[in-house]
Formats: sequence, structure tokens, C-alpha cells
Amino acid sequence: MWAVLWASALLGALPASAEQRLKYRFEPGDRLVYERRTVIYPLESDQRINERIEQVQVWCLSWQAGEWLMLVEVLRAGDGQSEPTAGAVFYLHESGRRRIPPEMAPQLGMMETALELLPVLPLPVQDESAWVAPPDLYEQRWRYTACGADTQQGGHRRFAVLVEDLTGVNDVAERKYSGAFWLDPTACVVTRLESELREGREKRRQRSAAVLRHRERMTPAWAARRAEEAERYLRALRHEERLLHMLIRQPGTLPEMRSQLDHLWSALRSDMDARAGSPFVRLAEGRRRHLQTAADVLAARAALGQRWLDKPARPWTLQDPTGRTVTSENLRGRVVIECYWSAESLWGLRSLESFRRTARAVAAQSVTVLCLNMDFDLPRARLVVERCGVGLSHVMAGPLQDVEGLSEWPVVRVVDQAGVVRGLWVGWQPDYAAAAELARTLANRN
Repeated sequence: MWAVLWASALLGALPASAEQRLKYRFEPGDRLVYERRTVIYPLESDQRINERIEQVQVWCLSWQAGEWLMLVEVLRAGDGQSEPTAGAVFYLHESGRRRIPPEMAPQLGMMETALELLPVLPLPVQDESAWVAPPDLYEQRWRYTACGADTQQGGHRRFAVLVEDLTGVNDVAERKYSGAFWLDPTACVVTRLESELREGREKRRQRSAAVLRHRERMTPAWAARRAEEAERYLRALRHEERLLHMLIRQPGTLPEMRSQLDHLWSALRSDMDARAGSPFVRLAEGRRRHLQTAADVLAARAALGQRWLDKPARPWTLQDPTGRTVTSENLRGRVVIECYWSAESLWGLRSLESFRRTARAVAAQSVTVLCLNMDFDLPRARLVVERCGVGLSHVMAGPLQDVEGLSEWPVVRVVDQAGVVRGLWVGWQPDYAAAAELARTLANRN
């Protein structure tokens, strides 16, 4: 039976009146522990391919100016070995609306399923029987519908969930999400969540169930120290970003950069209070282990920086989606932000919205934003551009992949008026603000 029985005595919950407004209620020091089980099946079969059990811990660290400082931590186990712990630090309104620190946004991809445990609730002006959350970082819109109190779950209120994608990405990736969550309106926390993600191109579906197993509250002093550690963790992420960018700018320093990255997280782990049970000890070690396992990725980024940066961009003659010929030479004399992506990568697809934000940021300058699709399947690439690439200029650049051999998506670079590559960024970002700033600076020089 898919449903996981939840013991209401564990939380000491009581049914709430129908008039009580939906909202979260946390106190600094709160710790909620969820057990989440995910089973992967073939798309149209109940024969299990894989199963994963993970623990999700939700921590409330402080209350600041109408928001809680929150930490969501995921402890995973797979193939008999624990995987690096991952976490997200962010600010949460009582309605569930999140404010994500900029340095945290690129890390949220590995935390998507965990953050489902804090769904967005309706504002006082919204109808509690059905409401729609603001678009998330990926321009997905979460739609919620009340299903009433569930007597089998201690009278907790059940809400159905559907995800609509405003960009068309989920349609072309053949991804469809649906689920439900249960909210204890007295304790004001989610006590249970079920979801299914169908992935047509991977020919699989993932069914997940999470249940709240434990809730406790640490002391205010303990929470205050963890809030200070959260700020240090965010500073370390900013430092990591600087080191990774320096690795691309100075590819010959790869061994030194890897050593500095390892030292950054080792030192932070040592500085955290392990005896007090700080979750940031695990997060620092998890980040360190993640970077160690990404050695090949870092080497590929360094090699790309060595091949591209401060060198003339390789000339090309390509076609746009309509078949019209486009040449790189025709773009010379302007600053160009070149955005490389693949429709075979979810992050490549999601980057199209980031490219649109980047294009809006430089719209007032003499800067061209050009998207280069690097796929060999030309009919599919054209279809994806038609459905997801609206508002952007595209060329079909699959032939370049034979030469460039890009292994990570997306890739963004800034090419100056003379055709020299002056900036390079690898990996998904919400808006490529640094690339836009560099492009504006270069454009204003002439």
C-alpha cells in the first residue's frame, strides 16, 4: 500500500476549525524530521527500478523582520553508502513564500524535492479552497486545491498539487508533476506529502512519500549560534563561487584552486560546533565531498577557460531556426553574449528563461544576446526553440559541438566588439548578472 500511516499521537495534533487561516508557525530552534521514500518505476509499469530513502530536516534558526531564517537539510543514502549532505538556507514568510539568497540559488537544483515540504500557502486575500503560488525560480506555477479534512490522517487538511510550467520546458522535457500534502492547521506544519513525477524522455516515473516523524525545539541560544553559522555558510558559498570563477580565468591554477576549495570547506567544518550538533558541520563536509567528486567537471571548466578566454572566438557560419544563414562575422562590432545550451539537458532548457532575463538586463545597451543550440537532432531542436525559446535570437549550432565538445550546460560567454572572448560562466544561474554587467561595461567603452 502506497500510503504511509502517520501516527497523530507523535505530534499531539488536534483538529483545527475551518475558520483558522492557513499559515506556518515556527519558533527559532524548531527541528522537524521527515522520512522520505522515493521509488522509481518504468513509465507504464509497477516493476521497481530503484528505491531511495532519505531524511529531510527542516530547521528554524531565527526570526528577522517578518521572516524566518530556515535551513532544509537532506541526508541521503544510496548503494549502502551515505551521499554528501546537501542543504539550502533561505528566508520564509508565514505563507511559505521564500526569499532565496543569491549565492544559494544555483544550489537549489539538488534540493527541489526537499523544498516541496514547505509549499506556498494562500495569502489572506486568496481563496483557501484553491490558489496559485507566484512563479518559482524556474517559472513554474504551483496550483493548490483543498480536498478537505482527512480522517485517516488525524483530521489534517489535504491539498492537491499540480505544477504548470510557464516556459514550456516541462512539456518538451515530457515532465509532469502531481501530488498532495497534508497540513496540521493547529501545529501549522506539513505532516505528510506524496508526489509523482513522470519523465517521458527518461521513460520513468518517480513516486515519493514523506512523513513527519519527529518535532523538537532547541534552545534560543542554540538557534542563535546556528543563525550565525548560516551567515558563515553563505559567505563560504560566495567564496567558493569566486574560486570557481578564478579557476576559469586562471586555468593553470587548477591544483591550487582545488586545494583552496578543499581547505575552504574543511576549515568551515572545523569551525562549526560539532559537539552542539550543528547541521552546518554536515553541510560543510557535504560541500567538500561534492567538490571532490566533481574533479573531472572542474578540470573540464579549466580546460574550456584555457581554450576560450582572451582569445579570438572561433568563426562560424550557421543557420537560424528558419534556415536563414547567420555568420559570426556579421556580429562583429557589437558586444555579444553567447549562450550555449542543449535541449537534452533539463538545466539547458531551464537556462532559456535565464537568457531572457539577461537579454532584458542589457536591452538598453548595444549588446546582442545570441542562443546557440548545440544539439544534433535538428528537428527536435527547432521544435524546442519554437515552444520554449520565444523572445530570444537562436542559431542551430550542433556542428560546433564536434569541435567544442562542451560537456556541461549551459555555458555563457561574452565576446567583445573585436571578437575576443572576455568572460565565461559555466552552469545554471538565474540571470547571469555578472555576464550582463561585463557586456554593458564593454559596450560603454566605445
